[in-house]
Amino acid sequence: MDSNDKTEHDGKPKQPSPAVLEVFLPWACAQLQVKDSVVVTKIVQTDYVSVVGLSDRSKKKAKSKVSKVELTLDMDKDDRSCTTMRMSVASEIEPGIQIFAFYDSVDNLVQLRCDKNRHLPRIIFKILGMIIQFHPYLHTITINSGIDQTGIYEISKFLPLSHITDLCLDGTFIEESNYHILLENVNYLRHLSLARCSVNDDVLEQIASCLSYPLPASRTLSILNLSSNKITDLGAKHLSEALRSNRQMSYLNLSGNMLTDSGADYLFNTLLKFPLSFAELLASRSRHMTYLMQKNVLVMQKVKELRAGDFEKRAARRKTAVKPISTPKKDKKGVDKEPSLRSFSESKSYGNFEAVFIEKATQMAEAVLGEFHDPFDGQSTVISEGVVYSQGNNTLCYLNLSFNNLSYVSLTKLLKVLTYQKESGRKPRGLVNISIEGNLMPVMCRELQLIDDILDTGLMLQTRRYSLPKKRTQSKVGTKF
Repeated sequence: MDSNDKTEHDGKPKQPSPAVLEVFLPWACAQLQVKDSVVVTKIVQTDYVSVVGLSDRSKKKAKSKVSKVELTLDMDKDDRSCTTMRMSVASEIEPGIQIFAFYDSVDNLVQLRCDKNRHLPRIIFKILGMIIQFHPYLHTITINSGIDQTGIYEISKFLPLSHITDLCLDGTFIEESNYHILLENVNYLRHLSLARCSVNDDVLEQIASCLSYPLPASRTLSILNLSSNKITDLGAKHLSEALRSNRQMSYLNLSGNMLTDSGADYLFNTLLKFPLSFAELLASRSRHMTYLMQKNVLVMQKVKELRAGDFEKRAARRKTAVKPISTPKKDKKGVDKEPSLRSFSESKSYGNFEAVFIEKATQMAEAVLGEFHDPFDGQSTVISEGVVYSQGNNTLCYLNLSFNNLSYVSLTKLLKVLTYQKESGRKPRGLVNISIEGNLMPVMCRELQLIDDILDTGLMLQTRRYSLPKKRTQSKVGTKF
């Protein structure tokens, strides 16, 4: 009798594969005696229609097939040690832990969504960490309630082991607010959304401390959503200190906070030319020296390898070559001149080979290490009157400051920033989209018109660069109250 059949006849459920998350996760939670029932709804997206260039009326939604997998444990009245597993397909959502698993058309898990849960036990995220290696296409996790600090900690543990690029925690209030641990280790996280999470200045200080170059998150995180929180000018100052060296973040949303003109000024100053502090300059020079030392060590290693390879080639040639018979040349005194000529020729050839080895080894080392890039390198800084200035952050292209407490003062500073970035002619260009609606600003003024013109020009250049359909875009600056 087969062991699997015996297991089934004994009344024990067969262990599902961890590659089938919608079955394995409920089963594992039941085995670990999670109190609430776990309901996993599988949604398969069978079709995908691109909406680029289509009007709103012609947009088509992806077709999907929905099935729900629920696992419950029932104790039989006659034999309480007997455990049964029941799986059902239904359309209605029953009370318990609700998890939606989104699959693409070839049945790869691409997204997990934990929707409207009162509490998500830590063990669920531990299980996800154990089986994350079986789902290499999973790139998005969305949680809108029910998570606590232990859940955030478990997510931070398996992020480096996964290919997750998008993490949305909108509306997940956590008293400890340990969101910053998600950014401490090397991972693929590109988009972090913390809207409506009661993030204050102290929490933002911890998050911003992980975004300064060359920390891991400063090289990967491109989108940060902090809308509808409790951030004041002090939090904007902490964030601006990170933006001085961060050259990865391209999208920043601070709408619905408590920023004034002072907070906006901190952010705008990082987009203009600013003087480097002694600590920033020293750190940049130290990074350059470290790069040169690594490059030198790698060059010497490659030179040794090239020498060894050349020696072996010469040895092979000596074995196969036929020595020519020739009489040595003598001078007037009868002294053989051949040894001196031979030694001079060999030394000259050796010097040429050594130069070739070093040049080739340098090229090989640069291919491995790449060129040296730094936010404060020679291409990004200028020296004026003995002071080193950074040319400003030009990678932040979208900034949302709507529904704060900004005034006409911030409008004039914004115009100064856009004018500077336009005249600099650097690539990337800098701000191409900004939202300031909901602030105490005039509905119509000269500064607004100039800002609109600069942004429209930048968007047209971006449209040509990426070959998108050409059409007149609406103004990207709003001033609604």
